[in-house]
Amino acid sequence: MALREAAAPSFGTYIAAVKTNARTLAAALTSKGYTLVSGGTDNHLVLWDLRPLGLTGSKLEKLCDACAITLNKNAVHGDKNAAAPGGVRLGTPALTSRGFAEDDFEQVAEMLHEAVQLSLAVQQRSGPKLVAFVEELASEPGVAVLRERVQAFARRFPMPGEEGTESFRP
Repeated sequence: MALREAAAPSFGTYIAAVKTNARTLAAALTSKGYTLVSGGTDNHLVLWDLRPLGLTGSKLEKLCDACAITLNKNAVHGDKNAAAPGGVRLGTPALTSRGFAEDDFEQVAEMLHEAVQLSLAVQQRSGPKLVAFVEELASEPGVAVLRERVQAFARRFPMPGEEGTESFRP
């Protein structure tokens, strides 16, 4: 199935959209002053260095999970401890498959910015330990507010495989 999709002429359009969306997301994050590994992206991934903020990828991943945002903690060059990775990895294929376009990724960057601000506030109260950070998440009202915004935004875009949708929509 995947090989058939990759061989379809429309797949080139889809991949171009994935890369454009990644560049848009990268540009939106850097415009907010955030640091990206290599300064941006030329592919489908954005690697975001959170160390200048004093935040770990593990903490942002936990907060984003609570807000219905999927990203992965990821080590970045210069990390001293693999158990506390200094960054997160953001991919654009899944959202592009749902029909997100460049302006939608600018809104995604806004939500990620809000997630970072919430993470920093929670960390300020919880201290440096991940376990305490996760416990403190339960008392952060901003998590529920952001989760609702994320879910309301995402409802506008059908999941691939739902009746009447295709596997990707360039």
